[in-house]
Amino acid sequence: MSSNKYEGCGEIGTLRSIFLAQFHPIQGPIIRCQWPKDFLSKEHFDRCSRFIIPKNEVQEQTITVNCLGYKISGYPTYLKNEKYQRNYLLFNLCFVCYPWSRTVQFEPLINKLSEFFVNLELESSLLSRDPEENTETTNKIENMLKQVHDDLNSSGRSVIVCGENSLQLNVINVGSDPPPVFDYQVPILVTNNGVFEPDQWDLTTTQVLPYIDGFSHVARIAALADVETNLVRSCIQNLAYHRVVGLVPIFQYSGVYTVTPELEQVRNNPKMQNDLMMAVLRNSCEVPQFRDVYSLIAGFTYGTTVRDLCTRHNPAKMGIDERRLVQYLTHRGILRRVHKYPVYTGDRAVSGIYHWFSGGHHTDEISVRTGLSTVQLDQKIDNDPNVLVLWK
Repeated sequence: MSSNKYEGCGEIGTLRSIFLAQFHPIQGPIIRCQWPKDFLSKEHFDRCSRFIIPKNEVQEQTITVNCLGYKISGYPTYLKNEKYQRNYLLFNLCFVCYPWSRTVQFEPLINKLSEFFVNLELESSLLSRDPEENTETTNKIENMLKQVHDDLNSSGRSVIVCGENSLQLNVINVGSDPPPVFDYQVPILVTNNGVFEPDQWDLTTTQVLPYIDGFSHVARIAALADVETNLVRSCIQNLAYHRVVGLVPIFQYSGVYTVTPELEQVRNNPKMQNDLMMAVLRNSCEVPQFRDVYSLIAGFTYGTTVRDLCTRHNPAKMGIDERRLVQYLTHRGILRRVHKYPVYTGDRAVSGIYHWFSGGHHTDEISVRTGLSTVQLDQKIDNDPNVLVLWK
């Protein structure tokens, strides 16, 4: 299964096991309980126990060990109290993954689960009871570990309850660092923000979220939300990192798009066809015919604007919202925006707006940076014979 994967490949595998290790005052480091049962053998645990139950100097920080074909992440926790046999209790709640798996997404959960067990210990001495004399307590811990293991692998979420204590865990998929976010890009929500708890959002995100409508660019969102643009960029970048938003170009009827090889997905994937039909449905209209939608999509090509296609096909009459059609397709890579890059070829020194006519800036960027409308910018480009246009 994992022969072609390697440490650092960035892939995330399933959670293989969860175990609770403790330092027993007589036996030394032991596995108190684990799920699945007997997943990690005593021999393997003994060979790496010095990393799992480390010295006191490295307590209360996430430690990840890659050895013996396992990647083990834990949060060693040290509780000092004279009631314990050696005046302290030392335990480590660990997640076990494949050696090539990325584990950073589990670290916040490990920390929260460890704190949860600390609270249970302080409240009811759950961890310090002798496991040989209190099998009921061990079973209770094992059942919690089983629930977390099964829930996270099936849905990425888990809610565990023990007495009057409860804990909610959510795995947020952590991808590679997102590319920079620019003022002229348009964020689009790609997940239902209702699945996140309100306290997960910071103040800036709370202010920005209501203005993410899939059509307003970053600079416009900053103005509407009355938030500094650099803070909005950072906010959007963070949301993109956690795969809450995607980024698409500004929608314009004068815009030119072309289809990509991903068009085959629309033709051959029934689920995508159904999602597409619902996404592009115009308000108060019947679901359009797939043949009509596909014919409209196939018309996107170099030299043809969205306005041209609307004139030719009349999507409103077919019950198609052309704005959402373009939004859906560009986000999924089925359409690619063909940008317009002005180049000044005259002899005089460039200044003002002409500073942007170098062939390195497209009209979306120039319009947002200068405050000129698309119509005003196009007039300047069209009326100057020394300005050429590159489409790419």
